[in-house]
Amino acid sequence: MPAANPTPGATESPSLPAAPLAGANEKTRAKARPTAGAPDLLKALVEAERFFDGSKDYGCPLHRKILAAIDTVKGGAA
Repeated sequence: MPAANPTPGATESPSLPAAPLAGANEKTRAKARPTAGAPDLLKALVEAERFFDGSKDYGCPLHRKILAAIDTVKGGAA
């Protein structure tokens, strides 16, 4: 009679390491946010602003917020 699985769980993949506590990396992430990806953010904002070219929504509150964000990123990145 063949032996049933002699070591239970031997064929299972090893478990992943436990996730860090929720607040463990908050300080590190908070420091990185203002400078991370400013050129990419600027590209995304410019693309979003192009959406409004020729649109009936040109000058709407969202468009004005995008323009203000572009000015902020340009001023912060320079």
